[in-house]
Amino acid sequence: MKAFACLRPGRLSIVTLAAVTCVCLLDSLCFLPHPVSAPPPGAPPPLSLHAAAPDAAEKIKEEQSGQFGLPMAEVRRNYHKRLEAWSRRALVYRQNLTLAAAEMLQIRRPSAAVDLENSAPTDNLAKPKLSPECSLADASVREREAARVEARLQGSAGLHAWLVLRDVFVYGSLDPFTLEAMMRQKRVKMQKANGGKVPTDDEVCLALVDSSARSNKAWDEAAESRGRHEISYAMETAKLYLAPMLAVSAVAYLSEVAWSFKRQKCNKD
Repeated sequence: MKAFACLRPGRLSIVTLAAVTCVCLLDSLCFLPHPVSAPPPGAPPPLSLHAAAPDAAEKIKEEQSGQFGLPMAEVRRNYHKRLEAWSRRALVYRQNLTLAAAEMLQIRRPSAAVDLENSAPTDNLAKPKLSPECSLADASVREREAARVEARLQGSAGLHAWLVLRDVFVYGSLDPFTLEAMMRQKRVKMQKANGGKVPTDDEVCLALVDSSARSNKAWDEAAESRGRHEISYAMETAKLYLAPMLAVSAVAYLSEVAWSFKRQKCNKD
């Protein structure tokens, strides 16, 4: 009888299962807080409205702002819309780096900042200026990060937290999406692809601009597969929690079983 008693779920297993179920329920009802409350600003709006692409990009930002509780397929579609809108705007800059230099310089240094710099000591102006190519790359990196975080805020908070942990594991940094970090990664890839030839900073920056609208193919396929089944956000979130719930509960149960056998062995000794 005692042997069977130790195999029954104990307090730890029950509490663990209840806690994970509670988190799943809160997330399914959009009551679970996300790791961050708002996305970073991203690329600033254009100063010149000579093309239709900038208007479209800003309109998409406004439409997607504040959305939440969306299924994964819809989240990925919104993510693609924003990346495509930025890609059209970046293409205008890519074909006219003089325009990019003029606009990015004004965006990065508004009049108030210029006045402040003019009145500041010269020792504080040691930060080098970015080239037009790298200014555009900086805007591309910031826009992609903003689109990524905004898309994650539209979906599951638990999945958002897991993706943040994955970013830390994959990139080895709490802030992997800065221009400097992305340039280091892109430079290594380009150097391997070019047989060890080291690319220039401008070449790396232009490569970042060209890749700013590409998303993760595996995540796209997974999202579209789920989207074909027309599943609701609540049901999709519950399914996402099923495997972690079973795994955590199993670990808690096995820990109880191991502790029970160890305690019985000590009592016999």
